[in-house]
Amino acid sequence: MSHQAPASAERSSLLSTLAPFIAGPVAGVCSRFVIYPSDTIKARLQVQGSLGRSKSQLYKSTLDAASQMLRREGFKAFYRGFGVVVVGNVPANMAYFGGYELGKWLLPDRSGLLSNMATGAIAQLSGGLLFTPVDIIKERMQVQGIMQGHFSYTGSWHALTSLLKDRGPMGLFRGYWATNAVWIPWSVLHIAAYEQFKGRAADAYPGMQEPLRSPDDLPPWVLGSCSAASASLAALATQPMDVVKTRLQVLSATGASQPTAIALAKQALQKEGMQVFMSGAFARILTLAPGASLSWMIYQPLMGILTREG
Repeated sequence: MSHQAPASAERSSLLSTLAPFIAGPVAGVCSRFVIYPSDTIKARLQVQGSLGRSKSQLYKSTLDAASQMLRREGFKAFYRGFGVVVVGNVPANMAYFGGYELGKWLLPDRSGLLSNMATGAIAQLSGGLLFTPVDIIKERMQVQGIMQGHFSYTGSWHALTSLLKDRGPMGLFRGYWATNAVWIPWSVLHIAAYEQFKGRAADAYPGMQEPLRSPDDLPPWVLGSCSAASASLAALATQPMDVVKTRLQVLSATGASQPTAIALAKQALQKEGMQVFMSGAFARILTLAPGASLSWMIYQPLMGILTREG
């Protein structure tokens, strides 16, 4: 019996250590499945203006894009590239949520705004190297229905091998810094606001008179609401750079030239006006708000279960 207790404690400690690397991928893949159709629409809306005058008004709105895609390409069009997301997001979310927990552990003042912002940056820097190749492949799969004459992939594996053949390994990191310019600010704003909203909700929530370990023990619907609100704010703040990032990663496959993010932004501004930087904003909020909400609604309760087992 005395030997069983240390062994049980050791297993529990291991489970607690591994908890974010289990809960993160589960939350990430589940949320991606739900929001992937709106993410596909967002990518097409952001890219379509760069395809020439005759195609610039292919989709009039988010709803029009959904209707046309369903009519012309069928339901499968909404999930093109999802296979690489499932495979790639497992290690990427392990890195992201592991970075989130590392940031909370390293920074003692968890309730402080600056420490929450730093935690968001650590999370994104941890996952960014893995998210970028996944984003490039899935975005090209998502938009290829309107990219006739530029590229056509039979599947995610074909997209990967074609990119490696045409651009080499560094082609998978095209737009890495533009990606960081989107997702580090997004993650900083999202996690900082999420932690603040969560803390305020914990103070106001009636059940919190009972001692709970932390605001992480709030009901899932409260966690989801806090996350949706913070994700929406962060999405609006980073929308312009996301348009540039998406075009950079997609359009670099359409010719020999390799435009920079600044060059693409200037070109888009000159040809399409300032409104281009809000292209797909509604679809992006429809992607990020429920996606982040579902992620945290799954992640934090699952973390609670795994760490309590620990």
